[in-house]
Amino acid sequence: MRSPIFQPHRHILLLVFVLFSLPGLAQSRQSRQKQPVEKDSADISKDLSRMTRDTSRVKVSDTATAIIINRLEGYTLMLNQIGSTLKRGFDTSRIKEKLPLIDSSLHVIKGNIAALGSTPNVHDLYTNKVMLVQLKRILTLWQNDLFRYYDKLVQINDTLQQVRKDTSMRAVPAEDELRAFYVSQLTSLIIKFREVSKVNKTALLRMGLIQNEVAMRYIAVTNLLEDTEFQLDNFSQRMFRKDYTYLWQPKKQENEPGFFTVLQNSVAKNLRVLIIFFSVQWPVLVIWVILGGLFAFWAGNNIRRVRQHHPATEAEAILQHSRLLYRFPLAGLLVFIFTLSGLLSVQYPILYLELNWVVTITALSAIIYHFIPRHLFRHWLLLVALLLLYFLNNLTIQATNAEQWGLFIAAALSIALGIRLRRIVQRSTLSLPKQTPRVIGLFIVMSAFSLLLALSGRIMAAKIIGATAAISLTMAVNLVIFVELLMEAVYLQVEANKNSSTFISFIDFQHVQSRLKVFLYLFATVAWLMLIARNLYVYDNIYETVISFLETERTIGNTSFTFSSVIIFLLVIWVSTVAAQMIAFMFGDTGHPAPAGKKNKLGSAMLLVRLAVLALGILVAFAASGIPMDKLAIVIGALGVGIGFGLQNIVNNLVSGVILAFEKPIEVGDVIEMGTRSGVVKEIGIRSSKISAYDGSEVIVPNGDLISQQLINWTLSNRTRRVELIIGVDYGSDIKQVTEILQQAVKGREGIMDNPEPVVFLFQFGDNSINFRIFFWLTDLALLGQLQHDVLAAVYENLQKAGIGIPFPQRDLHIRSVDPSILQQWKPGKPGGDSAAPAG
Repeated sequence: MRSPIFQPHRHILLLVFVLFSLPGLAQSRQSRQKQPVEKDSADISKDLSRMTRDTSRVKVSDTATAIIINRLEGYTLMLNQIGSTLKRGFDTSRIKEKLPLIDSSLHVIKGNIAALGSTPNVHDLYTNKVMLVQLKRILTLWQNDLFRYYDKLVQINDTLQQVRKDTSMRAVPAEDELRAFYVSQLTSLIIKFREVSKVNKTALLRMGLIQNEVAMRYIAVTNLLEDTEFQLDNFSQRMFRKDYTYLWQPKKQENEPGFFTVLQNSVAKNLRVLIIFFSVQWPVLVIWVILGGLFAFWAGNNIRRVRQHHPATEAEAILQHSRLLYRFPLAGLLVFIFTLSGLLSVQYPILYLELNWVVTITALSAIIYHFIPRHLFRHWLLLVALLLLYFLNNLTIQATNAEQWGLFIAAALSIALGIRLRRIVQRSTLSLPKQTPRVIGLFIVMSAFSLLLALSGRIMAAKIIGATAAISLTMAVNLVIFVELLMEAVYLQVEANKNSSTFISFIDFQHVQSRLKVFLYLFATVAWLMLIARNLYVYDNIYETVISFLETERTIGNTSFTFSSVIIFLLVIWVSTVAAQMIAFMFGDTGHPAPAGKKNKLGSAMLLVRLAVLALGILVAFAASGIPMDKLAIVIGALGVGIGFGLQNIVNNLVSGVILAFEKPIEVGDVIEMGTRSGVVKEIGIRSSKISAYDGSEVIVPNGDLISQQLINWTLSNRTRRVELIIGVDYGSDIKQVTEILQQAVKGREGIMDNPEPVVFLFQFGDNSINFRIFFWLTDLALLGQLQHDVLAAVYENLQKAGIGIPFPQRDLHIRSVDPSILQQWKPGKPGGDSAAPAG
C-alpha cells in the first residue's frame, strides 16, 4: 500500500494527470490532427464515467483513493497558481511602447550617416555614437528581461508536459460514491489543464515574436555602432585633411546653401536627437535633480545651524566667509550640478553638452560679476561670446563660406583677447591660481593654430581646435569656482557642528582649505585635461593607450603586477587616509579646546568611523588593485611576527584606542586627572590622545596609559563638583554667629546648587584656631575658580565686619643659654643699647 503521506511541494515533480494517457479520454495525435475539436466538460464527464465502469480497469482501495484525491487537489492548486501567473502576464507593454522610439532613433541615425558623405562630420559621428550606445544599453536590458520571462514560460511548459505524461493515477476508486467524486475532481482538473496549456502556448508565441523584434534592432544597433566607432578611430588620421577651399578662394560650390539654412537644419536635427536622448535617458536627469536637491539641502541646513549656534552678528560674520554659497545660493547650485553633469559623463549628445555649458557659464557670470573689476568682466563677456559662436559652429553639419570666415574672425579675436588677458594678469593684484598664465598661453597657441587651419581650408580641424581653446579657458575659471564651492560647503559643515568665535572659525576654514586644496585641485586638473581631450576627440584613443600601458602585466622575479594595480592601491590608501583625517574635523572636532560646559560626544564615534574608513580603505585597495587576499594574509602574518618582536607597545596603544572608542571612559572635552597631569581632553586618536593642560601645553598620552592607569574623569556623567573650604577663627568667637556668616556666604549664590544644599560643620579645634568646614556643590566645574574666590572674599569681609579674627600661626620661643657678652650689650645706658634694642 502506498504511503498516505502527501507532500504538496513535490506536485510539480510528480505531475500526475491521466487525460492524455487513458484510452477514451484522449485521442491519438493523428486523430487530433484530423479532428481538432475540443471536448466540453459534459463530454469529459461521460467518458470518465464510462471508463470507470470498465471492469478491465484496476480499482483501488479506499485508502489509496484518498491519497489520489488529495494529490488531485494539490495539482488543482498548482494549476491555479500557474493560471494566476499567466493571467497577470509578463510585463512587455513597456517594451512594445518603446519600440517605435527605437525605430525613430535608428531612422535619425541612419539619416545622419547617409548625409555625412565622403567627409564625415566628427560632431555628428560622436552624436551618433552616443545615441547608439544608449540604444544598445536599453536593448540589452530588454533582452535580459525577455530571456528571464521566456525561461519562466519554459519552466511552466515543462511542468505541464510532466503532468501530461504522468500515469500514476490510472487506478479508479472501487466505491461508487468515491468514484463519482473522483470523476468530478478529475474533470475540473482536465478543463483547467487545457486552459493553462493554451494560455502558456500563446504566451510563448508572443514572447518569441517580441524577442525576435528586439534582437533584430539589437543587431542593427550593434552594426551601426561598430561602423561609427571605426570612423571615429580613424578620424585622427584625417582630422587635418583639407575639407574646404582656401579662405581667399571662391566658394567650394556656387549653389551651396547659406550658413543660416545649414544652421537651421542642423539645430532641428540635433533637437530631434536631444528629444530622443531625453526619452531614453530621463532617469539620468532625475538623478542630477536629486543630487542638486541634496546639495542645496546640505548647504541650507548648515547655514541655518550656524545661525542657531552663534549670535546674530557672529553668525553673519562666519557666513560671510562663505562668499559664494551664502551670497549666491541659486547660481552656486547651478554651477555645482551642471559642472558635475558635464564632467562625469562622456556619453551625451553635442547639443546637451552645449546647453549644459551655457547654463554653467551663465551662473558663473552672475557670480564673478561681483568679484572682478568691470574692465576684466568685459573681457570675460567677450570670451563667452566667442564660446557661444563656437557652439553654433559645432552644430552645423555642412561647411559654408560664412562659417569659414566666422572661424577665422573668432580665432583672431581669441588671439587678441588672450594677449590682452595675459598682460592684465601680469599686472593684476587679484589672487589668481599660479597656473593662470600657462592656461592663457595655451589658449593663445590653440587659437593661433585654429586661425591657420581656417585659412588653409581645414574647417573641421579649425572648429575643433578653436572651440577647445575657448572651452579650456572658460572651464578653467569654472573649475576654480567649483573647487571654491566645495571648500565653502565643507566650511559650513564644520561651522554647523561646533561653537567657536569668528576668529577661530576663520582659522578653521584656512585649516580645512589647506587639507582639501591638494585633493580638490588634483581632481580639477584631471577633469580639465579630460575635458580638453574630449573636445579634441582624442579621449578614447588616449584612454585606450593609457589603459593598455597600465594593464600590461609585468614581472619582477616570480611576482607579476601591473602599474594600474599599484596606482589604484596607492590612490585608495591616500583617499582613505585623507577621508579619515577629515571626518572628525567636518563634524566639529577642529582641534581647538571645547567651550566651557560643552563636551563633544561624537569623539569616540568619530574614532570608530576613522578606524572603519582606514580598514575599509585597506581592504578595498587590495581588492581593487587585484592583489589576492592570500597576500594580505601573508602581510598580516608578517605583522604578527613584528608585533611579537618589538611592536607590542604600538599594538597595545592601537587596541586601547579601540577600547576607548567602545567603552567611552573619556570623551573629547572631559576634564580628567591622571597622576600629576590634569587638563581637558582635546583629541582621542588612534594611537594616542591629546590633553590640553591648564598652562597651555598639550600632553600626548598613549592610549595604553589611559586604559591601564588610574584616571579621574570629573565630567564623565555630569559637570557638577563638590567644593570643600576650611575656615579658621579665633578662640572665643561665637560659634553660632560664625556658622551663620559662613552659610550666608554660600547660600543663594548663582552657580551653587540648592540641592544638595550647602552645609557648614565645626571641624576641629586647631592649634591656633577653631576650624569650620564648608561643603557646597557647583553646577558646572568651570565655575570652580571664580566661585571659590567669591565665597572666600565674602567670608573674609563678613568676619571682619563682625569683629571676628582669622588667626595666623603663633609660636613661643624659649632661649636656654645666651653668651653674657651679648646680654651686656643690651643693658640700658650702653652706647647704642637703646637703639639696638628690637621694637616691642
